[in-house]
Amino acid sequence: MRLIASATVIVLLSAALAAAQALPVFNTARLYTTDAEFNRAIQPYQQAITANARNARAHYWLGFAYLYAHTLWKQGGARYASGFLPKAIESLTKAIEADPKMIEPYLSLHDAYALAGDEEKANKVTMQMFENTRPKWLTPFPAPQPGGPGR
Repeated sequence: MRLIASATVIVLLSAALAAAQALPVFNTARLYTTDAEFNRAIQPYQQAITANARNARAHYWLGFAYLYAHTLWKQGGARYASGFLPKAIESLTKAIEADPKMIEPYLSLHDAYALAGDEEKANKVTMQMFENTRPKWLTPFPAPQPGGPGR
């Protein structure tokens, strides 16, 4: 009986891992000129989040997609995306909360804050990334000092 239960757990974990890895990469080679096209592109991430609200990879790709659409909007290519920057920040923050060791959301969140004009938050995210993703055997990363070298 214990063997069957163990086998079931292994199968379920394998299926969950395969589902998490099955998320497609957001296609930045494509211009999503309509809201409908963009919504079709982000549907896999939204479905994955519905299935598991702590799916860091799905939150990352959703936030990345919103950030990409926001960039297109700034260049006049995606009229529907005017309010997407806060959505990007929210989703990328959730990705970091779900998996603080995953580097990609930190990098995109830094960019989102920089686009929002909040350099302080952007720098804070970078420091948080170094703190959470550096191997523990490395020496601590020194925080930049105000008025330090180069100023």
